[in-house]
Amino acid sequence: MMQFRRCATSSVAFGLAALVASSAVPQGWAAEAAADPEAWRATAPVPGPAKAVATPKPQVFRAGPVEVVLVERHELPTVSMELVLAGGSAWDPPGREGQASACMQLLGSGTAKLDKVQFAEAQADLAASIDAWSGVDQQGLQLAVLSRNLAPALDLLADSLLRPGLRADELARIVARRKASLMQARGNPAAVAQRVVGPVAFGPQAWGRLSTEASLAALDVAGCQQHAAALSPEGARLYVVGDVTRAALAKAWQARFAEWKTPAAQLAPIGAPQPPAGRVFTVDVPGAEQTVVQVLGQGPERSAADYEATQLMMGVLGSGFSSRINMNLREKHGWAYGAGGGYQYRRGGSLLSLSASVRADASGPSVREMLSEIATLRAAPATADELAREKEGSILSLPARWSTGRSIASTFQGLAYYGLPLDWYDGHVARLQAVDLGAVQKAAAAHLDYDHLVVLIVGDLKAIGPQVQALLAEGPLKGQTAQALDSDGKPVAAAK
Repeated sequence: MMQFRRCATSSVAFGLAALVASSAVPQGWAAEAAADPEAWRATAPVPGPAKAVATPKPQVFRAGPVEVVLVERHELPTVSMELVLAGGSAWDPPGREGQASACMQLLGSGTAKLDKVQFAEAQADLAASIDAWSGVDQQGLQLAVLSRNLAPALDLLADSLLRPGLRADELARIVARRKASLMQARGNPAAVAQRVVGPVAFGPQAWGRLSTEASLAALDVAGCQQHAAALSPEGARLYVVGDVTRAALAKAWQARFAEWKTPAAQLAPIGAPQPPAGRVFTVDVPGAEQTVVQVLGQGPERSAADYEATQLMMGVLGSGFSSRINMNLREKHGWAYGAGGGYQYRRGGSLLSLSASVRADASGPSVREMLSEIATLRAAPATADELAREKEGSILSLPARWSTGRSIASTFQGLAYYGLPLDWYDGHVARLQAVDLGAVQKAAAAHLDYDHLVVLIVGDLKAIGPQVQALLAEGPLKGQTAQALDSDGKPVAAAK
């Protein structure tokens, strides 16, 4: 057997040699390969032309008061569905921050007839998944299921929404897990930074409200019953992608949700951000081995005319692996495994968030380098190579938006959320290709508000305190005062 294997190997090698020598090999290749078998590695393969990507065309119609956005895809026997409703954590009662999120999770944890385990088993029997969620200014339910099981899965979804279980023991479990997560987060600089960004960037406005152990302890089933009873079909949108027709979907939906007639609640407007005064904020995490540094600022609306130029500008600065900030902090200095960020859009604007988890001894220098990269991009154009790279990456990544039912629904949901037409992506590639270096620099000058950028530093202040003071003594932050915050974003004694 061993001898047979050696013979087989020799035969393969002989065959390959014969192939190289045969007339089927391109002229000159054999001689070149004989001189240097690795010569082909010197030239990168040339990519072929990018293929055009067809944007799905949704059907928009009404099923009672609910607007339906449907994309039929019959290649796979699956259906993805997302029901988006008005409301969210912005309207949590004072002292009960976290109510919308916890109550929507409770809503998706059982029905009046089925407890959590039974509800999970019923979904498993149908190869279905039902989830409920809440954001700051919208909330909803998701369903994914095999198309042949859509009818019984919709029965479960209807019971979850209209006849929820809302059991006290399950709410207690949700609250206990969230309290434990908060306790764990307070010792992690990255988790603390993520938590404190809201209060630093938005102040007491809805986007800056946080749940705490006290607010979670105040939650009860009665509050969740009120929350569930207020969910209204008025203004709701249902996004559906998959193996279902318009007629079948409308019939199935109406049969189960015709009784849902809750009037819409009057929701007060969220209002403008109210960030605290100051440009440097610190949070102490004693014993932290690394420091999280963030540069924050208010940004443009998603519907801004220069969105594509802003997208490409941010690609050059911080939103990709090859961006300037990542190349600086990671590749040039070795201070971080990764660094960067971008604009986090919301209704009425966006938040610029650039961050890195860095070595503690590089906390101050990392902030300086990030600010320096921003100033450089504002002062001088990006390079032609940088612009070409970002254009190509943006265009070639577009097919991912239409790759799955969930991603298609999410893309159309985002367009509706920002008040953009559902065919917005039809002209996106042409708009990207039209952006030049001048437009990129204009976007940097307009949307990187250098004089109002805010710095957040989260780490062991005993170890990095001198670096913070050095930042305030010279450079772009000279003369500023560092405001110390606790892990809930509330001011504490001034930083030493």
